[in-house]
Amino acid sequence: MNSLDGKADQVTDPSEVSGAPKQAGAPWLPEERKLLGTLPDSEVARLLNRTQKTVRRQRRNLRIPAYQSPSRLWTLEEQQLLGTLPDAEVAARTGHSLGGVIIRRQRLHIPVLRPGHQPWTTAEDKLLGTMKDHDLAQQLGRPVEAVKERRRRLSIAHYYPGYRRLWTPAEEQLLGTMPDERLARRLKRSVETVRTRRAHKGIPVFGPKKHWWKAEDDKLLGLRPDAQVAMLLGVSEGTVRHRRNQLRISLPARLWKVTPPKPWPAEEIAMLGKATDAQLARRLGRSVTSVKTRRLRLGFASSRHRWTPEQDALLDKFPDQILARRLGRTVKAIQARREGLGIPAPRPE
Repeated sequence: MNSLDGKADQVTDPSEVSGAPKQAGAPWLPEERKLLGTLPDSEVARLLNRTQKTVRRQRRNLRIPAYQSPSRLWTLEEQQLLGTLPDAEVAARTGHSLGGVIIRRQRLHIPVLRPGHQPWTTAEDKLLGTMKDHDLAQQLGRPVEAVKERRRRLSIAHYYPGYRRLWTPAEEQLLGTMPDERLARRLKRSVETVRTRRAHKGIPVFGPKKHWWKAEDDKLLGLRPDAQVAMLLGVSEGTVRHRRNQLRISLPARLWKVTPPKPWPAEEIAMLGKATDAQLARRLGRSVTSVKTRRLRLGFASSRHRWTPEQDALLDKFPDQILARRLGRTVKAIQARREGLGIPAPRPE
């Protein structure tokens, strides 16, 4: 395969192609013809800012076969050459087509090798993350963006002052004894550093609000009542029931917990309809559904939507917000009642 010169390498980089589309009759340059058949026609058209129809016609006129994707997989050693050599040289060394090299490099988000850029050495890679990217770029004589791209490609974290400060045994003993945010302020470290160190040591978070279920915990579900499992694991009964339902584990009949309905005394029945269901539920220690069901079964009307003539007379005298606070209702309820009676909103003084 013929190697491309420096101009051809620049053409293969999408970032260097002019945004202005070329006309259909624009002459073809030699380096542009070299791309025909090395990439899909749609990809060549995008790189050269030409239409796909124009690219296909030019390829057929030159009797160049259409691009066929190679089936051979890329090895790790071959991928490490991408971006360190020109695409044409990588293709010659690996046996992949030029189009396959370009597509692989673009899929891995590896920039094309620029003229005058040297491959990275092992000694330079060891310096990544040990200082700021700007300082390392000046030391190595490379652009800052090249240093950032190399560090990201090797999955090396940013340099932070104090990031590589070693942990002392006394500091590690404090992990998990208080919230990570509080310990980070105490040790003058970042929260992410404290959280990562605690997880690396296998220390659970302090005062966890969520129970992390293990395989041995799930084995208890369905074998014991939910209350017993909750007591063994130190969680609430509702948490155990939610986990069991999530795993679709049913309790056997012998473990069913049947709670007899709480009787309604006469004094509680007399209170139905005199307050909202939510207020009465909190007062009686019952659920809102239980109060509502009992009220509807006995035929009591709700007190939520009862409007007196005295309250209706105030609708055109006070703004909705002030009247809502005065009557203990929502602004939407006041507005709906006023519009239902055809009363215009009072004008502000």
